[in-house]
Amino acid sequence: MKFIGFLIFVFVFLMAFWCIFFLASVIPYFIFVWLREGKLEQSDLPK
Repeated sequence: MKFIGFLIFVFVFLMAFWCIFFLASVIPYFIFVWLREGKLEQSDLPK
């Protein structure tokens, strides 16, 4: 049982690590795209 608990702990730890890594890499990209799209829309308004 201790080994199964250890495997579950390692699995949850790795999932949390990859989740944090994914969010840290994807969220800034989405913010960049959102800002770029917003700037493009603002620059298109005067036309």
